[in-house]
Amino acid sequence: MMRQVRILSIVSLGAEDPDFREVVSPMEARRMGRLLKRAVWTSAKALEKAGIDMPDAIIAATDYGCMENTESFIAGVLEIGDAAMRPTHFMQSTHNTIGSLVAIRLGCHGYNATYAHTGRSFLSALEDAIMQIGLGDIDTALVGWWDERTPNMEASGLPGGERAVAVVISAI
Repeated sequence: MMRQVRILSIVSLGAEDPDFREVVSPMEARRMGRLLKRAVWTSAKALEKAGIDMPDAIIAATDYGCMENTESFIAGVLEIGDAAMRPTHFMQSTHNTIGSLVAIRLGCHGYNATYAHTGRSFLSALEDAIMQIGLGDIDTALVGWWDERTPNMEASGLPGGERAVAVVISAI
């Protein structure tokens, strides 16, 4: 029999950014793009609001991943070649960077997955979390939906928008 699931908290950001220093130190912020700061902030606030210190799982959803870092990395390779590249843009250019960063900051060694199904990412992440809880594999999950828009994305007409949403769900 599948266990039922309830929402403990939802935190989202609009166009205006909060004071990230509540959650991210200036030293850490130097190495994070805006998307990663928004993901860390929404995650921390959603967990705080839910009264959960450590979720059993972190499940991320993103349609395109960290596009700003991906674009910077590719531009650097095209401009100066790969010999003099800074590794930060490459390391932070993959889709799973967002969920991994949240897990590392929390010290969460549980289930961690990233869904990058353009247009269905968040639904897929929620379905996974509900299934994991329903089967009894986990009791709590932090599910995030994080995306950014860059000028190149706008110019190319890629669908989607900028978002930063974190949801904490648990078994009833």
